[in-house]
Amino acid sequence: MLAFLACLVDADAHGAFRGTVLAIQASKGTAIVERDKTAEEAGVTAPYRIDAASLAKLHPGDRIAATEDESAKPSILRDVMIDANTTAPSAVREVNQLAIGDKVPRTTLVDQDGRPFTLARYLGKNLVVGFIYTRCRDARECPLTTSKFGQMQTMFAKRGVGLLEITLDPQYDTPAVLKRYATTFGADPARWTFAPGAPNDVLDVDAAFGLDPFADPTVGLIHTETLAIVDKTGTISDLIYTNAWTPHEIGAELDRLDGIATNPFETLDLWLKRAAVAACGDSVAGFDGILDLAVVLAIFAAAGYLLWRIYRAFGRAIG
Repeated sequence: MLAFLACLVDADAHGAFRGTVLAIQASKGTAIVERDKTAEEAGVTAPYRIDAASLAKLHPGDRIAATEDESAKPSILRDVMIDANTTAPSAVREVNQLAIGDKVPRTTLVDQDGRPFTLARYLGKNLVVGFIYTRCRDARECPLTTSKFGQMQTMFAKRGVGLLEITLDPQYDTPAVLKRYATTFGADPARWTFAPGAPNDVLDVDAAFGLDPFADPTVGLIHTETLAIVDKTGTISDLIYTNAWTPHEIGAELDRLDGIATNPFETLDLWLKRAAVAACGDSVAGFDGILDLAVVLAIFAAAGYLLWRIYRAFGRAIG
């Protein structure tokens, strides 16, 4: 809630910034930048939001200076200036990014029991796909996603919905590691799969769904959020670029796919969350849709009423 209000009033937390552009993610309005090392901190590689006009002028390898606004997540770079052009290669994998209406890739993955499979195994059933890594230390990120998958396992037990979580860390997340992780969350392998595989193949699938994990020495992997909903024909019906979704909202989306009357409040709630993240970035990923919007409107209404009362009192005083 506080992050959302800060976004609305454009609260600033600025600092000098210098670094090297590693990759451009135009569809997300971000660039992957390796920040210069300083005496106070090690260099960090992370995505940064940049306005469209400045982003269009950047290329992988550019040295940039900017002002960092840390009020959003990812941080925003303002007043971007290009110092010089170098030959650093793009760090983003060169794969075709999937969009709603595309068929899912048929890349061979491996499940937590070491058995190879492709996403064709889910033809004939709806599928929910998430992306995690087992070494994630932020309880609000991968562990939260997996916990919500656990709720969906219970909710969708009689619907035959497939649940799949693909690793972002295939070098470490072997089948044995993912099987232990799956057991921790009570996963039924008949309904809920954790997928590693050959590292290049897995990372290509991740990138196709819009995720390019970058190692950070302090927090682990820096990555965006994506949840994919795939219909019974293997076609992507929705891509959700926030971790703020709830299992009930995904249930409403699956109802829509199956021609079942949906809960309009769940659909609106998810739309509001996605709109908030699109406008303000991941710093508002905890925005609670309708409830928080109602609170925000109430705060503005109260502030407006207070200003009106002050105006009236001031008018009487000078009258």
